[in-house]
Amino acid sequence: MISFSTLIGITAGIGLFIMAIISSTDNYMMFISLASAMMVIGSTFAASLISFSFLEVMHAIKAMFQTLAASRTTQGHLRDLVKRFVEFSRIYRDGGISALEDSLTKQEKKDEFLALGLELMGSGYKQSDIRVIMGDAMDSHWQRQSLEGKILNTMGVYAPGFGMVGTIVGLIIMLDNMGDDMANLGKGLALALITTLYGVLLANLLFKPTAAQVTEKQEQEYFRNQLITDGFVLLAEKKDALVMQDRLNAYVKPTKRFTIVEANE
Repeated sequence: MISFSTLIGITAGIGLFIMAIISSTDNYMMFISLASAMMVIGSTFAASLISFSFLEVMHAIKAMFQTLAASRTTQGHLRDLVKRFVEFSRIYRDGGISALEDSLTKQEKKDEFLALGLELMGSGYKQSDIRVIMGDAMDSHWQRQSLEGKILNTMGVYAPGFGMVGTIVGLIIMLDNMGDDMANLGKGLALALITTLYGVLLANLLFKPTAAQVTEKQEQEYFRNQLITDGFVLLAEKKDALVMQDRLNAYVKPTKRFTIVEANE
């Protein structure tokens, strides 16, 4: 599923930039320079590899493109989780752990955190142990993922700097080749400044916004995993459906909360 807010933001940002160019000049091609793009993107990537490992940078770039996908931690999703755990409490009370395992959908079986909780339940851990183990898994997962946002933010810092480096290189080449011909000064200066433009655009329209969204999604996932942890702790305590509903609804906005009465209507 596509995140429409992200798609609208990217489209609006690029669209406004293109409109500004079209309304100001007829020479659109002067804003396109393959050499400038290669210098900014390549240098930013190279500096990132110096700062972080190759796999970490690749994971961050993958996470950047995944920002187009909608988050799975909306209020509607949290409400569905509350409803599901209310169902789990009934299934577990009536049929035990085997019935609970059989009730999982294909998508739920692919969820690593849900699978961990179910595994701990099946192993007979007490509720206090489940909370500790799932809490540790949640924290370590958060620490691993938080590096992705840090890398993207770092790339957002590097890009404008390398854009300026490209501009300086372009100015040096322009002045060296200019000689006595002052007519090409303006054209050469405009070409040299393109790398700075590319660096600023990449930083403020790509790296920094996606870093913020990657971090936001990670925070939402952490919140979701807290709900799941509490859900399995309540299951281990063999709490009834009403207690499950009231405890887990604390994670959901009042207007979106699940009620057993509503489900039975």
